[in-house]
Amino acid sequence: MKDELYLKKLGKKIVLLRKERKISQRELARRIKTNNTQIRRIENGEVNSSINMLRKLAKEFDIPIGELVTV
Repeated sequence: MKDELYLKKLGKKIVLLRKERKISQRELARRIKTNNTQIRRIENGEVNSSINMLRKLAKEFDIPIGELVTV
Protein backbone atom coordinates (compact mmCIF):
# COMPACT_ATOMS: atom_id res chain seq x y z
CA MET A 1 0.00 0.00 0.00
CA LYS A 2 1.34 3.44 -0.88
CA ASP A 3 2.25 5.70 2.01
CA GLU A 4 -0.33 8.36 1.10
CA LEU A 5 -3.16 5.84 1.02
CA TYR A 6 -2.05 4.28 4.30
CA LEU A 7 -1.94 7.69 6.02
CA LYS A 8 -5.45 8.52 4.76
CA LYS A 9 -6.80 5.18 6.04
CA LEU A 10 -5.08 5.65 9.39
CA GLY A 11 -6.58 9.13 9.63
CA LYS A 12 -10.06 7.81 8.93
CA LYS A 13 -9.61 5.19 11.63
CA ILE A 14 -8.62 7.86 14.14
CA VAL A 15 -11.66 9.95 13.19
CA LEU A 16 -13.91 6.92 13.71
CA LEU A 17 -12.38 6.12 17.11
CA ARG A 18 -12.62 9.76 18.19
CA LYS A 19 -16.25 10.09 17.12
CA GLU A 20 -17.21 6.78 18.76
CA ARG A 21 -15.95 8.31 21.99
CA LYS A 22 -17.72 11.60 21.27
CA ILE A 23 -14.68 13.80 21.68
CA SER A 24 -13.60 16.75 19.56
CA GLN A 25 -10.25 17.20 17.88
CA ARG A 26 -9.49 19.91 20.41
CA GLU A 27 -10.29 17.62 23.35
CA LEU A 28 -8.24 14.76 21.92
CA ALA A 29 -5.34 17.14 21.39
CA ARG A 30 -5.61 18.37 24.98
CA ARG A 31 -5.67 14.83 26.34
CA ILE A 32 -2.52 13.76 24.48
CA LYS A 33 -0.75 17.09 24.93
CA THR A 34 -0.59 18.29 21.34
CA ASN A 35 -2.58 20.85 19.37
CA ASN A 36 -5.76 20.40 17.38
CA THR A 37 -3.97 21.39 14.16
CA GLN A 38 -1.75 18.33 14.55
CA ILE A 39 -4.80 16.11 15.14
CA ARG A 40 -6.49 17.57 12.04
CA ARG A 41 -3.37 16.91 9.94
CA ILE A 42 -3.15 13.31 11.19
CA GLU A 43 -6.84 12.70 10.52
CA ASN A 44 -6.50 14.14 7.01
CA GLY A 45 -3.50 11.94 6.25
CA GLU A 46 -1.25 14.96 5.79
CA VAL A 47 1.48 13.91 8.21
CA ASN A 48 3.40 10.75 8.98
CA SER A 49 3.05 10.51 12.77
CA SER A 50 5.84 9.47 15.07
CA ILE A 51 5.61 6.21 16.96
CA ASN A 52 5.33 8.28 20.13
CA MET A 53 2.25 10.08 18.79
CA LEU A 54 0.68 6.79 17.72
CA ARG A 55 1.41 5.33 21.15
CA LYS A 56 -0.33 8.29 22.83
CA LEU A 57 -3.35 7.94 20.55
CA ALA A 58 -3.63 4.19 21.16
CA LYS A 59 -3.38 4.74 24.91
CA GLU A 60 -6.07 7.43 24.80
CA PHE A 61 -8.37 5.16 22.79
CA ASP A 62 -7.51 2.25 25.12
CA ILE A 63 -6.49 -0.04 22.29
CA PRO A 64 -3.21 -1.78 21.45
CA ILE A 65 -1.02 0.24 19.11
CA GLY A 66 -1.10 -2.68 16.66
CA GLU A 67 -4.86 -2.34 16.39
CA LEU A 68 -4.53 1.37 15.71
CA VAL A 69 -2.00 1.01 12.91
CA THR A 70 -3.63 -1.99 11.22
CA VAL A 71 -5.79 -0.46 8.52
